[in-house]
Amino acid sequence: MKKIFCLLFALPAFLLVASCTPEVDDAFDKPSAERIAEAIKNTKEVLVAAPNGWRMDYQGSGGFGGYNILCKFGADNSVSCEEETQNVKSTSHYTVLQGQGVLLSFDSFNAALHKYSDPVGNLNGKAVGKNGKGFLGDFEFRVMSCTKDSVVLEGRKHGDRVVMTPMPENLTWDSYFSQLSSVIQAMYAEHYNVIIGNDTFPARMNQHTLHVTDAAGKDVAIPFIYTTKGLRAMQDKSLNGKKLTTFVYSSDDKWLDENDKTIQLQPRPTTPLEAFFANDWTINVGYSSTAEMNIWKTAADYALSQNMKIFTVYFSTQPGFLSLAEYVGNAWGDIRTLYSVSGTDQLTISGFKINKKGTTGEKNGAVFYNKYKMDEIAKTFLVNGAPTTYTLTTNNPKNPTMLRMTCNSDDNISFVFDRGVWRVDF
Repeated sequence: MKKIFCLLFALPAFLLVASCTPEVDDAFDKPSAERIAEAIKNTKEVLVAAPNGWRMDYQGSGGFGGYNILCKFGADNSVSCEEETQNVKSTSHYTVLQGQGVLLSFDSFNAALHKYSDPVGNLNGKAVGKNGKGFLGDFEFRVMSCTKDSVVLEGRKHGDRVVMTPMPENLTWDSYFSQLSSVIQAMYAEHYNVIIGNDTFPARMNQHTLHVTDAAGKDVAIPFIYTTKGLRAMQDKSLNGKKLTTFVYSSDDKWLDENDKTIQLQPRPTTPLEAFFANDWTINVGYSSTAEMNIWKTAADYALSQNMKIFTVYFSTQPGFLSLAEYVGNAWGDIRTLYSVSGTDQLTISGFKINKKGTTGEKNGAVFYNKYKMDEIAKTFLVNGAPTTYTLTTNNPKNPTMLRMTCNSDDNISFVFDRGVWRVDF
């Protein structure tokens, strides 16, 4: 009882002391609504103030590297953009608003920017990313910092860091993209070697991401963005204990890292077989041997007479095997190609195999093979019905876009292909 009485006696004294303590000042000298309004106003003023607009280092979450987008913001909430892959230009609307801080939203369709957030990704005419996801880019960004020298953004949905820096006033957008295109053409290759001291690591570039095989045989993926001087890494990644940062272009194809001259990036020629199995290749009817293409045209005419137009025929490894693939009527088909290889340029085609119980593509391929003359097209690769060996050549070992298969036993027989999947005019 005495203890309870003592506690009750002490409580008023405690309350008296507490009530006399100095009042703590607010952490902020302005209400939150006023602070956010000022931040929104400042952000818009900074965006509009850049006389030649901003260069955006745009990156998505789909495992791709960075792409350049130029943006000019107007006081009337209009924004004009142009992007690097196809120089798409577009003007739309933007808003700076509150959204867990300051939010920059490209809130009406802008063809130059929204192509990277489109769930059906398409860069340089080629589908990218998984179906329904695409490039995994954003069109709404949290503003992390904002000054006249740089604006740092974070994608609202995917969280990728995007940095904008002001464009030089004396550099036109056309000149910038012209310089950028020259660097891309000079530095792009299918394969590279990363040389660190006495060690060489093979690498390949895919959608602006350099995939390097390290000493343990593991893939190290380093996203890069092209600049008017070379290639700049967008993430801190180490290889063999070294960080790859920025490779500066030089005409000798020995590109040094500007921050560590012991690191070098060199393009490596792509062998014809590497090129063949790494890409889709569509038949070029006009450049292939006439006798074989006449057979193809006859088959295409027959299919058309059955209301089953053959739109394209191409080789592909996308199904998980080498397929003589086609789009006939309104469906894709796959016909398994039986083959062997030797050296860097020898391909022997020994036959074709249909699978009526396989994937949808294989089932369609079996129908096309049996009913719409795809068997006759396939058999043109087999001289006298026997296994036939071809020598493969490409137009550019650094960046092949055309591939020729020439029959070793009869050089009058050749098939020419363009990289990618294209519509074929028979």
